[in-house]
Amino acid sequence: MKIKYLLYITPFIVLSIVLLISIFGLNTKISWSVADNVSDQLSLSLRSELDKEKEMALRFAIVLSENNDILNSLAEGDDEFGFMKLKHIMNSVNQHVNTHIRAQIITPEYNIFARSWDSENMYAGMPLGVYRGDLEYVKRYKKPKVSIEVGRRLGIKATVPVYERNKLKGFVEVLQFFDDSTNFFHKFGIDLYVLLNDSYYNTAVLMQNNPTVSRYIVSNRSYNMVNLKLLQRTNFKDLRQQRVLLNENKYIFYEPMHNGQAETIGAFIFIMSKNDLESFANSGENLSFLLAFSRNNLYDIVKKEQYDNKVYHSGYDKALLSLKDTVPQEDRELFMEEAKDVLSSYTKEELIAMMLRYKMARRIKGKIK
Repeated sequence: MKIKYLLYITPFIVLSIVLLISIFGLNTKISWSVADNVSDQLSLSLRSELDKEKEMALRFAIVLSENNDILNSLAEGDDEFGFMKLKHIMNSVNQHVNTHIRAQIITPEYNIFARSWDSENMYAGMPLGVYRGDLEYVKRYKKPKVSIEVGRRLGIKATVPVYERNKLKGFVEVLQFFDDSTNFFHKFGIDLYVLLNDSYYNTAVLMQNNPTVSRYIVSNRSYNMVNLKLLQRTNFKDLRQQRVLLNENKYIFYEPMHNGQAETIGAFIFIMSKNDLESFANSGENLSFLLAFSRNNLYDIVKKEQYDNKVYHSGYDKALLSLKDTVPQEDRELFMEEAKDVLSSYTKEELIAMMLRYKMARRIKGKIK
């Protein structure tokens, strides 16, 4: 009797096990797909935010470089007058923008002339040459430059050379320290950590007391201490190789950081809880839809989603475009003609949102641990 019972129940047990394994395997594939997609979207969004910070810094630097009072103070070597004018201008600017902008004037010898964030001009004459090899590029090519650079601190530096009768009088520089980008991602429950390779320890003298993670110095001026401890327990060799790790129910994303000479000088690290990432996947929301646009555009696009609840004009459009990677070669010409007709009715914003729904070409290799 027992043998008959076992013969009867065993297939169901085996089937249940197979189903559980299949479900687990499917969930693992879904997790990989979601993590892959989010990694690409975070990379796009980071570049977008950094470009905005660079553009804003360069605009302010160019405007300051054309200010007559600053030009006269440099020409006459009057650092006290230059300091007073620079501080007055930047105080006015910082009262009307949502971020704190720092600016400084540098002499042709790479010495500090004036800095907007000092209470008095006590640092005038301090040499920067040992920390600022990037100034040689600006001097050599005689044109503005904006990039991520290592000085006494890591930051975005927009540098504009000032000339009078083809003679270099100095540099005007605006500095940003990733505050806007950090705050932007934080609004979506994503922590951004800006890490500098510790090989720059002797150069970044104002960061020598900052926390460290593996072989990096944390550059953020604000950060989540809990996630900082998580990073300190993370295997960065695996993270650099795989670009994404699942550690203690949190996804950790890695993006290399490059300076103006395309050298890798550190990394941008994102941390997002597993629940938050999966909630995006389960709700059908698209993370890129939330991150890839400017703050001004974000409200308009989200409002449109609330009214339309979709990007596509019809179910047919969505179904047609979802087939783009499965159309046989012999049918692609016909498909492309039909797709062009469909896409011609969409706005630029709708096309961008639609494009960002598709996964980027880069894929993550290795295993999520």
